[in-house]
Amino acid sequence: MSASAALAVLDGRHPGDVRVASDYPTEFSVGVAPQVGKGSPLGPYFLHRTGDDVVVGEIGGAFISPGVVEIGYAVVPSCWGRGYATDAVRELLVLARENAQIQSVIANAPVDRPASGRVLQKAGFTLVGETEDEHEGVPLRVQRWELTW
Repeated sequence: MSASAALAVLDGRHPGDVRVASDYPTEFSVGVAPQVGKGSPLGPYFLHRTGDDVVVGEIGGAFISPGVVEIGYAVVPSCWGRGYATDAVRELLVLARENAQIQSVIANAPVDRPASGRVLQKAGFTLVGETEDEHEGVPLRVQRWELTW
């Protein structure tokens, strides 16, 4: 995600440097845009549909403690169930494994979105339990997933 794209998302506009799906942005877009340029080795990145290069979501990760990165991702609803998130998580893990500072990756998947948990399971994560989280000030029950190498 470019700095100009991040500013556009934060201003409530579609980015001018990429084409986006008609139902873009995702619920993750505004939350991840401020992370652009903060030095994370894991983005944030746009998820591009390979057939037409349209942005269908985002993915990114950041250190939450030494050696531990938390990742997040979202895909626009019109593109759910097509493997975009699974492919993106697998590719992000390739980058994570190449970084000697990263020993483990965690992710949270909303309990009411079992497909998000299946994405993490397919990518090799292990479910470690459920916990309370918050999204835009609203309490949210999530599954906590971990992957260590």
